[in-house]
Amino acid sequence: MTNTQSVLCHVNLATGFRGGERQTYLLMDRLSNQGWQQKLIARKAGKLAQLSESIANLRIVEVGLNPLQHLGHFANVDILHLHESRAFLTLHVSGHLRQTPYVLTRRVQRKPMKNWLNKAVYSKANAIVTLSDAIGRVVNESLGTALSYNVIPSAKTGFSFNADDVKSIRSKLKGDFVVGHIGALDDSHKGQLQIIETARRLCDSHPQISFVLVGEGRDFELFKKLTASLDNISLVGQVENLGSYLKAFDIFLFPSRHEGLGSILLDALDFGLPIIATDIGGIPEIIESDVNGFLVKPDAVDDICENILGFYTDRALMEQMTQTNIEKSQSYTVGSMTDEYVQIYQGILKNNEQMH
Repeated sequence: MTNTQSVLCHVNLATGFRGGERQTYLLMDRLSNQGWQQKLIARKAGKLAQLSESIANLRIVEVGLNPLQHLGHFANVDILHLHESRAFLTLHVSGHLRQTPYVLTRRVQRKPMKNWLNKAVYSKANAIVTLSDAIGRVVNESLGTALSYNVIPSAKTGFSFNADDVKSIRSKLKGDFVVGHIGALDDSHKGQLQIIETARRLCDSHPQISFVLVGEGRDFELFKKLTASLDNISLVGQVENLGSYLKAFDIFLFPSRHEGLGSILLDALDFGLPIIATDIGGIPEIIESDVNGFLVKPDAVDDICENILGFYTDRALMEQMTQTNIEKSQSYTVGSMTDEYVQIYQGILKNNEQMH
């Protein structure tokens, strides 16, 4: 059975459009170019379903919150690819996970709950994919298993930028050195209170350094209040032109409290940005301290300040890391990520043929 005859069904029931949904989209788009017949089960009126309409040979099924409504949609496919855990119960109850081979991608570092459902779904998967080795270890520790997993990192998006946009973004900011951050505004995950505290500490002593937070999320209003008296930090909300923002930044700050990999870091690498990030989860698998950025412990605001000032005063170091990161980003292409998934899919199809 070739990829042109097989039907590959992706399941991603996330409500928003974050890193995991962007990666699902990039993978489906590349597979479509290779001739795969695909189906996507996605959240009704969600951005993933909307954006994916442009992908050829992809049938999109939009579903609501009631798992019983999903049952019929998983039939008549050759491989299921679960991109997050919301569909576990539906698929388990429907019996499709027993009848249809499936691939499971785990993108987050949070511990999966040690319950019968997770244990059953993980242990029966034909292949488990994690974005980093750190995620795979957490899965096995949490479930008390010794499952094998394939590490396939995310891919850089390949954002483009507009030079006029970049000029306009920088002209609105105070100072001449921009510390940027892109992520869902949720301190319990992305640790942005550390960025606000850093901006507060450097506000008077280094007014030429400005901070930009791009993204939306549950802490937006709180952050607005906390930054109201600071003129060196901007909250710009959700934007469409992420590439122009990345191009406008001088360095990238990513102080997450837990992180499977942090796919936006790959886009920061692609734009040659020196990076300051926390030494947690899968981040050290991308960032090596003193080589292409600096790693700090969570809540080590003193160290964040020191590293920002280190970059500000040592442009030769920045230039060196810029070159390193542009080179490093070449390992994280959509093509190489897709090739690794295709190997897994084809292995499963081959096994299936032999069994029948």
